[in-house]
Amino acid sequence: MSDSTPAKGATVDAKADKAKPDQATMPASGEQPMDDWKPEPRQWTWKDLFTAPMLAFKPKCMLVSALTLLAITAWMWLCDTKIVSAENGLLLQSTLLWVQYTVALVIFSLGASLVAVFLKADLLDDEFLSFGEAIAQYKTRILPALLVPVFLMGMLAGVSLLLVYLPYLAASIPYVGPVLYSILYPLAFLFSLFAVLVGIAVWLSVFVFPAIIAIRKHGWFDNVVDTIEAVGTKPHVLFASLLLSLLMMGIAGNIGMQGISQLKTQWRYLPDGAKTALRDTESRASEFGPDAMMELFHRHLGNPLLRVAPFPMELGPARPGYNEGKNVVYQYWAGPVTGLWQVLIIGLILGYLANLFIAGGMLTYLVVREDDYWDDEDLEDLDKLAKELEEEAKRDQGVATDSGKPAEAAKAPEAVKPAEAVKPVEAPAAPAPAVEVAKTPEPPKPADPPTI
Repeated sequence: MSDSTPAKGATVDAKADKAKPDQATMPASGEQPMDDWKPEPRQWTWKDLFTAPMLAFKPKCMLVSALTLLAITAWMWLCDTKIVSAENGLLLQSTLLWVQYTVALVIFSLGASLVAVFLKADLLDDEFLSFGEAIAQYKTRILPALLVPVFLMGMLAGVSLLLVYLPYLAASIPYVGPVLYSILYPLAFLFSLFAVLVGIAVWLSVFVFPAIIAIRKHGWFDNVVDTIEAVGTKPHVLFASLLLSLLMMGIAGNIGMQGISQLKTQWRYLPDGAKTALRDTESRASEFGPDAMMELFHRHLGNPLLRVAPFPMELGPARPGYNEGKNVVYQYWAGPVTGLWQVLIIGLILGYLANLFIAGGMLTYLVVREDDYWDDEDLEDLDKLAKELEEEAKRDQGVATDSGKPAEAAKAPEAVKPAEAVKPVEAPAAPAPAVEVAKTPEPPKPADPPTI
């Protein structure tokens, strides 16, 4: 006998059973009843990563990512110019750099988790969220979005401090320290190598933890465990997916940036008498915003992500023959307005690239954790629904469940009750007169009056 317990992910079963009740109670006809049908969850593969460019093209998400990158760049600029200084000691400078990059990662986590909520709705829930609906779901993810990156960066700092810096500090003791260092050098090398691997794991986790925060509705520490498990079980899959995502980001970034670069240099092909106007306009536009923006972005966010997939940071010649402000139109109107448009377009391009990075991480996590991409809260609801449907089916079918009779056949005798069918039933009730005959001893009641 086949198992009649509904599958955990069988929300579709309820709709199918209600829409086709006659198929849900098929007798022994060789086909599997609908009650026993278990839909298989979608099998995610690495080929799904090629859908990331289309998935990332969402204007709302591009705007969120652009604002996130703007906030990160502003924070990094503030730290580089006002907080972190070369005059500080190297130890203090390293501590300040850790704080700087930790805050930057938290800002990225807050923005990326909101984007991941939109992407998760498209991939798993098959629905398009409005901004208000996404914010309502995002409120429950704010705490994990804050604490997960802090814990990961704290783990990286703790491992580096305990396994690298403190042993090296102990080895600096005169005479004894260098001797022990020379003897225990292989152990020191293993500690250092482990710290390097932890650093690689933390940077790989940046690729997937926004998706984990959006998909897995656990506490923040459970999200950390899920992140470490995803990175530790299949790091080769994450690394290969990251390289593929960076390749797509590099191609998409070059395509978008080339549109601006071509306009910046197109004045060279104009006749000599017509070159001045657009040349000076583009020069003033570059001076007004885009070049400075890309310089800050390149300098303050020149992390390994950008080094692996470098974006074209040079958007054409900077101020080629600018007229030093002699033309008021170019200097105060045409140039600044053009520069603002370029800043906006570049921001959206960078926001799209950030979306592509987040989408690649989400699809990668679904590949790595394809066995449990349903959230636990959803599973509890599905289990409750499955039990209710099972109890309702048993009540409808009654005893006919074991005999294999359809529920409709069990209900048919109750529906058809003609008057003629009632008469034969009264025939067996003939013993009723016999009961009345048995009650004939009641005549003694007339004898009561004499006694009175």
